[in-house]
Amino acid sequence: MPRLLLLLHTRLALRTTAIILLIVTLLGVVFLALAVYLRAESVQREQQSRIQELLTTVERTAQIGCFLGDRHLAQEVTDGLLSNNIVRAARIEAADGTTLASGRTNSGDPDAATVTRDVFSPFEPGTSVCEITVEPDQDYIDELVAQASNFIGGALLLQLVGIGLCVILVVVRFVTRPITGLSHRLSELEAETGQQLQAPKGNRDDEIGQLVISVNAMIDNLVQSLSEERRLRLEREVEERRYRAIFDNVEAGIFELDGGGFIRSANPAFRRLFGMPGGTNLERHPVAFASLVDDGDGEAQSFVIGDDQGGHDRQWEVALEDGDRKRWVSLILSPLETGRLQGVAHDITERKEAADAAERMAMTDPLTGLGNRRGFDHRLAVMARHHRLYPERCHALITLDFDHFKQINDTYGHQVGDRALSHIGAILADLIRQRDYVARLGGDEFVVLLEGCSERSEVESILARFLDRLRTPLKVHENVEFTVGVSIGIAMLGLDSDDPQQTIKFSDMAMYAAKRAGRNTWRFYEPVNVSQ
Repeated sequence: MPRLLLLLHTRLALRTTAIILLIVTLLGVVFLALAVYLRAESVQREQQSRIQELLTTVERTAQIGCFLGDRHLAQEVTDGLLSNNIVRAARIEAADGTTLASGRTNSGDPDAATVTRDVFSPFEPGTSVCEITVEPDQDYIDELVAQASNFIGGALLLQLVGIGLCVILVVVRFVTRPITGLSHRLSELEAETGQQLQAPKGNRDDEIGQLVISVNAMIDNLVQSLSEERRLRLEREVEERRYRAIFDNVEAGIFELDGGGFIRSANPAFRRLFGMPGGTNLERHPVAFASLVDDGDGEAQSFVIGDDQGGHDRQWEVALEDGDRKRWVSLILSPLETGRLQGVAHDITERKEAADAAERMAMTDPLTGLGNRRGFDHRLAVMARHHRLYPERCHALITLDFDHFKQINDTYGHQVGDRALSHIGAILADLIRQRDYVARLGGDEFVVLLEGCSERSEVESILARFLDRLRTPLKVHENVEFTVGVSIGIAMLGLDSDDPQQTIKFSDMAMYAAKRAGRNTWRFYEPVNVSQ
């Protein structure tokens, strides 16, 4: 049984035959039952008609026998009816209920259906003289029905079997056999060489022929696709070799990340740039990208995840500690595909250092090494932003102008004057804190920014030490030395004004108040004094 089921599942011809036989059988049973039923009904009607014909035949004789009351003649009529196989019993009764004649061939069902006909007087057609009752022989009728049904059923069954076999032969001959042959030839076909199928004889113009045409068209497309695939594969191999040569030898670091921010591949330049061992298998032991570039606030990690979720190309710079020297690396990350990112890393340390040096030069006074006016403006802008964020904190702005400095240049020369300016700048730089700022705005004008300085006593302490150190004479030659005096003005950003430019003006005003007070001293901005 399992083998038969397997054959039915794998053989189209056998499955088709079985289905056709099943359909023929079902149709045969239905039509056979219908034919038997219809034939039985037909035989029953024929026998009923025959009984009526028998009654019509004996009716004339029965009229005479019943009119005359002749029992002998009535019995002959009864015997004539019983001589037919279809009649089992017959009886003639007079109009008054007297039985004139009766007879029965065999015992039967007492409740069997009977056929009755009234017999009228030959001289008075409307007057009934007797009644003939006939009981059909149902067994005989059933036998006739069975014979007719068997004949019809046998003929119909033979017809259905013949039709089924013919249909099976036609299907096998014109459908399954050509398809089976095509299947065998197709399994042996070397499609990659362009070999094609041939349509079976007699099927070139029908559906099987169209199937062969479609298969051959598919083979042509397959051959073209294979040729194109081979060409693209060769091009890809060439491109991969070219990419590998660039990947391994380029100076820029190239790497790939997965969706979780782990490095899955990196070229030698990237490994050297970030100090990764050359033999590390990143596919088996991936390294977290954030561990190489993150500064501890998690920004790199969140950036990687954000790009993986569909961001655009992003670029930023990170600082790497390399012993005593800081190295700068520029990083670019681009979405490669879903769950993958491609990155490029460049060492920009020299460019960064050059830019920083240029910026320092642009913001540094070349004589004293302190800030210049541009540096002061930049630092003042930073302080202003800080004050807007934290308005409760105050900052001190100190303006210094040295007394009679022009006489020093005129007496000892500009070279000595420059030495004096450098000496003063060194004293200021030594006295202030690391977060404070000193700048030379030009000539002998200096300015100091003290961050987070809310008490005047803090400023006075610094200025007192400054003036104390200025009292020590500056020795120019063996027998030549001099001291420098300075007038100092102080204004408080956040106390005297919230505007940095206004604070500068207030500091200048306080500095001129110090000059008026006798020089070599300091004054805080006082609105009352200004009004005077």
